[in-house]
Order: sequence, then C-alpha cells, then structure tokens
Amino acid sequence: MNRPQECIMTMMTFRTANSSSCGIVELDERGVVIGFHEKVAKPPGNLANGAVYILSAELLNRLATDLHTVKDFSTELLNRFIGHIHSYETSEVFLDVGTPETYEQANK
Repeated sequence: MNRPQECIMTMMTFRTANSSSCGIVELDERGVVIGFHEKVAKPPGNLANGAVYILSAELLNRLATDLHTVKDFSTELLNRFIGHIHSYETSEVFLDVGTPETYEQANK
C-alpha cells in the first residue's frame, strides 16, 4: 500500500489485548493516524503503536534541523504529526517486551 502524500512516516500497528498498557492509535478511513493515546486508562480501541517506523527523507531532514532537540519519539514527536502518519497493521504476533512479565512471556 502506498503512503498518502501528506504522510511523512509509516507506523506499524498491531491489535493488543491490553490496551491501557500501550499507545493506542485512531485512524481515518485511509489508515492515517488521527489520534494517539499513550497508555491511558480507557483508550478508544485496541490498535496499538508497534514503535516500528519508516521515516521519509523529509522527516529525517527535519529531525536533523528544527527537531534536533527531541528526546522521546512517542511523547514529543508523534502528536506533532497527527494527520501525517500512515499506519500499517501487522497480523503477525507482536509483543511489547517492555515489562518483566511480557519479556518472560516472549521467552516462552
């Protein structure tokens, strides 16, 4: 699938059973991110940010110049580009290993 012209990155997404522990995205009918909810108690869905991105040359240039002070991609950058992030949902097993419990689960 081609990324819409106004989008400067693609984000891999996956379905999660534990929505409150993930960054949850909302999409328009074209698969463009229109909302992002980072680890909220009652997120609007279960489509999670997989934190795997394909960045355009335009975004890489902006990161090197006017966005060079960004330290955290999820909290400082993603919300700036709502409406300019395309999504790609994987149906493969995808597990966030950011906690000891999920890391142990991945090793089983």
